[in-house]
Amino acid sequence: MKREEGFIDVPGGNVWYEIVGNKEATPLIALHGGPGYPHDSLESLEYLADERKVIFYDQLGCGNSKRTTDKSLWTVDHFVRELQKIVKELKLKKYHILGHSWGAGLAVSFAFSKPSGLQSLILTDPYISTPHWEKDANRLLSTMPPAMQRALKEGKTTSKQFQEARKEFYFRHVYRFKKFPVACIRADHKMNGEMYRYMWGPEEFDPRGTLKTFDLTPRLSEIKIPVLLLCGRFDEATPESLQYFHPLLPNATMKVFEKSAHMPHWTEKEVYMTTVRRFLRNIF
Repeated sequence: MKREEGFIDVPGGNVWYEIVGNKEATPLIALHGGPGYPHDSLESLEYLADERKVIFYDQLGCGNSKRTTDKSLWTVDHFVRELQKIVKELKLKKYHILGHSWGAGLAVSFAFSKPSGLQSLILTDPYISTPHWEKDANRLLSTMPPAMQRALKEGKTTSKQFQEARKEFYFRHVYRFKKFPVACIRADHKMNGEMYRYMWGPEEFDPRGTLKTFDLTPRLSEIKIPVLLLCGRFDEATPESLQYFHPLLPNATMKVFEKSAHMPHWTEKEVYMTTVRRFLRNIF
């Protein structure tokens, strides 16, 4: 399969990108999660490159892109402008965007700028609102064994009890697989933990960073293009929240993957890719 990679200059440094495939259907841009968790975790999306180009990139500060400690660049506005520059430099006239987790929040923020070539959004395991995410996290934590709840509430991160409880939460609601895909291991090694903690917080269930008040729900009605909402049954981006977001988007459809948490593109890869493929085919 054809591959093309390179770098694009953005404020603060160079951003790495890779284009997989060479088919003529409207390309798909993949936005990774985190913030700071690079594109590698989305490599399973290469499965779609037999019909259209799939464009990956690492947001500035992580993965194969330039590392930076300039926190003035660790903002939603910067990452929206970064995506605008990528679209311009790659000369994309029409394109779809798939945003995973934090990438969904970035995708929606980008869509609010009314870019002319954007054909659709796929918001997978989406982070759209910190208040909703925090509410969901607290509810999910309340379903854990009492001893684990106490350990996490005490917050002694170096204790064995905290680490065991943390591992259980992440297994239940983030990964839900016992053997990590190599691509996800690679993403862990290339992650920018400092960016993640600055913008989000120390844990998935503990938002304390600059995104603490991030909430896109009041403006979702502005997005008129087709939207596909996806999540796992056990996802930290819960089906309940997706059911809340769904009617706020004028042209949205929704699917829940029954065996998955936050990574259905790995845990239910075949049905996930079939779902995305059918959605994109309907728009071309």
